[in-house]
Amino acid sequence: MAALEKLMQQLGPAGSRVPVQNVAKVVPFVGIVVGAGMNAAILGRVAADAQRYCQTRFLCEKYGLPLPAALATDDEDDDPQADAP
Repeated sequence: MAALEKLMQQLGPAGSRVPVQNVAKVVPFVGIVVGAGMNAAILGRVAADAQRYCQTRFLCEKYGLPLPAALATDDEDDDPQADAP
């Protein structure tokens, strides 16, 4: 909050005083901007990872290569009916 107060003092007229109420009004908007930026960055990384995974899987299927161990999943463990007689 002190950093916002200093920033608002620099943006305002020279030597002006910024009341705490005015600084408190700006805090939610700063949170919205920071939160939106973080969400966009995380979503961008998730989308890039998903695209790389799909490209890797496509190329492995196209050329008959096994998936890398880090990407491979064992589908038999996920099937509850696989253990049934």
